[in-house]
Amino acid sequence: MPKDITIVIGPTAIGKSDFAIAKALETSAEIISADAFQVYKGMDIGTAKVSAEIRSEIPHHLIDIKCPDEEYSVADFMQLSEKIIASLRQQHKPIIICGGTGFYINAFMRGFEFPDVKQNSQIRKELQEKALVHGNVSLWDQLQQIDPVSAAALEPNDQKRIIRALEIYYQTNVVPSSLKKRAANIRPDIHIIGLNAPREIIYDKINIRVDQMYQNGLIEEVEKLLKKYEENLNAFEAIGYKETIQYLKGRISKQEMIELVKRKTRNFAKRQLTWYRRFENVQWLETI
Repeated sequence: MPKDITIVIGPTAIGKSDFAIAKALETSAEIISADAFQVYKGMDIGTAKVSAEIRSEIPHHLIDIKCPDEEYSVADFMQLSEKIIASLRQQHKPIIICGGTGFYINAFMRGFEFPDVKQNSQIRKELQEKALVHGNVSLWDQLQQIDPVSAAALEPNDQKRIIRALEIYYQTNVVPSSLKKRAANIRPDIHIIGLNAPREIIYDKINIRVDQMYQNGLIEEVEKLLKKYEENLNAFEAIGYKETIQYLKGRISKQEMIELVKRKTRNFAKRQLTWYRRFENVQWLETI
């Protein structure tokens, strides 16, 4: 099977989008976003979306397809991306998958199939209330006791997916990891390119990006969103949005907000690299 899908991975701010765009121009490929938050309309600056002008020149898929109060999951990503891939293959188009959500990339590479268990609003509400009182890590600890395999695949602050795993368990009394199906080997139709740089350079890029986001109007973007949506949406768990909401509500100062976003983004980049180094058959490129 030809490797007609290129997956671009790497820590946040490393330049994945620019790399994917350059490759798409070179090969006439189209790009599928594997980002859990770029799907949301109106969340542009904080998610570092590619501009509308570039997207009009190079088709990008799975961007701006949901409102912030709508659910989007890895199962949705899997289903939608496979439909797009089938369509692009009919057109003999090369395919690039690019994004910062490692869980989505891993699920795609391994061909995960997810259990068809309905959402339970009462269970979700109870778990969300526990997270508010005791923090997201308390939910992760709970999942760790129930299903260490699922817990190991999730970040302790990934409230959305931790709650989903616990929700499945409390409805089925079966650990979620036993319900997932995945292939023994990674897909044969993919070529994985990993971008990296020395840590201090990555951190400098992150600090510059965060400053630019606020200079470009992230506070105003969040103000606009809060006029339409409640502050406790899963979409607003994205780094930059949650902290800006805290600032707008008077809970932290502007400087505290900016430093908090920088620190959380640096920690996220570190976790991304740890996650991606587990991947097999990656062609690593130094960007600096």
